[in-house]
Amino acid sequence: MKYFIYSLVVLTAFTACKRKSKVPPPASATPAKMSLVIGNPVDYGFPNLIIFPVGANYNPAIKEAPVEERHDKTSTTNSVNGALAFVQNSYDNKIDRSSSNEYINTSENDFDIRNILFYDKNTGQSRPLFSDTLHILSFAIHKEFVRPMIFFRIVKRDVNKDKKYNSADAIMLYVSDLDGKNFTQITPENEQFFDYFYYPETQTILVKTALDIDQSNTFTNLDETNFREMKIKTPSMGREIFSKSLKDSLKAQMNVLP
Repeated sequence: MKYFIYSLVVLTAFTACKRKSKVPPPASATPAKMSLVIGNPVDYGFPNLIIFPVGANYNPAIKEAPVEERHDKTSTTNSVNGALAFVQNSYDNKIDRSSSNEYINTSENDFDIRNILFYDKNTGQSRPLFSDTLHILSFAIHKEFVRPMIFFRIVKRDVNKDKKYNSADAIMLYVSDLDGKNFTQITPENEQFFDYFYYPETQTILVKTALDIDQSNTFTNLDETNFREMKIKTPSMGREIFSKSLKDSLKAQMNVLP
């Protein structure tokens, strides 16, 4: 009798293990693919042209609010917060203080704006701003220059390796004509564009940038600053106005980081 009970226990345990081994292992989680998103049109004040932001969602689990909520001012997920869109920035919060109008990506940690489509309402034709791999944080309209243009704040490299392209990375200055043509890079991809100073008497701007001189992969007020000059009439990569030898002599004199 004892032998029979022992055999029954062993057989039951073996059967349970065999059934358990047949359970398939859970499938490995695969990241959701990012979908192409074309945001709402923006009338930025140029005759016949409107623009559309083009990009993708960093986290596909984030969704736009239902249609009935998108115009609800109390909603926290409307087109101003929680969607791929360029939003006109208020005067008090402008990044580019001298611009007539400024449009920003208010959800840069969620949505990656990778291009802009210019659409001609008269001809029905559309064209992208560029064919490179870039990430647009904001753009500002400048009609006060002898050559009116758009200033773009753009990121190309994920400097801090957080898998997002936002204001924590190296921001470059690009410019174009008001219709998006003659798109031109003004500052290099390893410097962060901070500010600019406009001089109407010479039709130039001085662009202030920062260099990650200590290789910390971050940009702060403690980093080395640099100034580049750009001619409004002939935009091109900004010319450094202080030579390396001059800056090296100043560093030695002041006993600061080489």
